[in-house]
Amino acid sequence: MRKLITFLGKYLQQPITYLFDGQTYQGRVFAEALRQFAKFDQMLVFTTEEAQTTTWPVLEALDDDRIQSIPIPIGKNEEELWELFNIFTQQAEQDDTLIFDITHALRSIPFLVFLAAAYLKEARHVTIEAIYYGAFELRNETKGQAAPVIDLSGFISLLDWLTATNQFIYTGDAQYLALQLSKQQKPALEPLASTVEQISLGLHLLRPTQVSEAAYSLPEQLRTAQQVLPPPFALLADQIAGSYGQFRLEPDAAPRCQLARQLAMINWYYKTGQIVHALSLSREWLVSLLCVHFGVDVQDKDEREDVELLLSGGKIKNPETELERVSKHLEQWPTVRDGKHLRTLWSNPPYQLANLRNDVLHSGFRKNPKPAQEIIVLTHEIVQELNAIAANWGIADYA
Repeated sequence: MRKLITFLGKYLQQPITYLFDGQTYQGRVFAEALRQFAKFDQMLVFTTEEAQTTTWPVLEALDDDRIQSIPIPIGKNEEELWELFNIFTQQAEQDDTLIFDITHALRSIPFLVFLAAAYLKEARHVTIEAIYYGAFELRNETKGQAAPVIDLSGFISLLDWLTATNQFIYTGDAQYLALQLSKQQKPALEPLASTVEQISLGLHLLRPTQVSEAAYSLPEQLRTAQQVLPPPFALLADQIAGSYGQFRLEPDAAPRCQLARQLAMINWYYKTGQIVHALSLSREWLVSLLCVHFGVDVQDKDEREDVELLLSGGKIKNPETELERVSKHLEQWPTVRDGKHLRTLWSNPPYQLANLRNDVLHSGFRKNPKPAQEIIVLTHEIVQELNAIAANWGIADYA
């Protein structure tokens, strides 16, 4: 249903001419003029006790059964303001289309209208078609200029952009942000929408290379977007760049640069509470670290398995490899303390990174699974250890 929600003040005006979409309309209250150009199924008129006596008769005299008076308090304290908010929100049903008019709204009511509109968009999936303000103080009768009717609904988009950006920054979920970008229907924004989706997918599916490649083009695409998007996005773009710019990596970047960006992702996963992702990438990062150090292919399955055996103290498949020779001299590894420390981090208490990752990914369906709170504590300590290793191995220099 299409509902028009309007407010009446207590003072009756002389007829004022309003200008909307190139046409003029008159009314002693703005709702009288609004009725002439707005399409609605119901007009819900919020009236205080005084307005019911002084201005409501103007609309009542129209004898329009679509127009209904709803009594409200004046909002003189917090309790009445919450009562007002509840009255507003009770008028909207699921999937309604709402038009607000705040021309004669009293005191803080316009502020409540914007909050209620944002709330109803999420809670009832309503469509906010317009938020009108009949700017009668901007008319110039001497010059024959009518009062302009301003639609303020565009400012609701500020909350949409804020919600979408926060969702992307704090969870890596770009669906809502991509939706906001696509709503603009501007070809110049398509690359940015694609990039944030690629970053989002890469983060959720543990594809650090995809994330870094997508983030590489992010700064330029954000600059382009700021030229064609409304001001709210321009303010939020810096947040997006700050959160994901740390992951950007030039094509064919040095392996140590890749390790630095992956560690940044581990820290991001941990800070955003994505413990499973943090543990999964931490486990792979430690293997990749030794692959890079020993000069073996980080993508080669057999080489990685050899590194894992080296970390766990198992027998290397190929006894002629560099890994086998180096494993005999663990004290020569440039570790935080000594070569045995990495083995402790990997397979010995208290960390047991490899086993802890498996415990989490198997959803605890194994003997003696660790409690959730202990997993969080251990993840915190593991992430600290990896950052210390990165500092001592010189990986942090590439951040």
